[in-house]
Amino acid sequence: MKIILGPTLIAVAVVATIAAVAGVAALLLFTPLGERPLAALFRVGAPEAVDFERLKLRDTPNQFLICPPGLCAADAHAESPVFEVPVEELRDRWRRVVGAQPRVALLREDGAQADYVERSKRFRFPDIVTVRFVALAPSKSTLAIYSRSLYGKSDLGVNRKRIEAWLARLSESP
Repeated sequence: MKIILGPTLIAVAVVATIAAVAGVAALLLFTPLGERPLAALFRVGAPEAVDFERLKLRDTPNQFLICPPGLCAADAHAESPVFEVPVEELRDRWRRVVGAQPRVALLREDGAQADYVERSKRFRFPDIVTVRFVALAPSKSTLAIYSRSLYGKSDLGVNRKRIEAWLARLSESP
């Protein structure tokens, strides 16, 4: 027995398939239900530990590095600001600034260094941000920050904008 589908039935099947795909996409992208499946799809895992003294930047533009002079092996995109506060206070201010950001989670903290993940709002792409706090004097400190995307080659400047915004808030923080 041979079944022949007419053009109308094929058109209905195509429209139904498109509607189903659009419905799933809307569920994933525009509702809180979509956060877990997309986060599971774009996994982070345990990020590789960053050794700023040996760090080599990748050949992609989806990263941003600020570093105090003499600390990083790689050529930083910008020099780290110096803060007139003890390193412990700088670390506390940093925690408050980063803790106020949406979609940011602490992955690991080890003494003077910490790793965070920030996920993009719509697709939940993860970016990793590593920060190291550096004491320069009893009442003077700085930090090194390396922000990078895990997926893709271009980030449209997101890593740079993130760090510049966080540093601006850090400078304003009491």
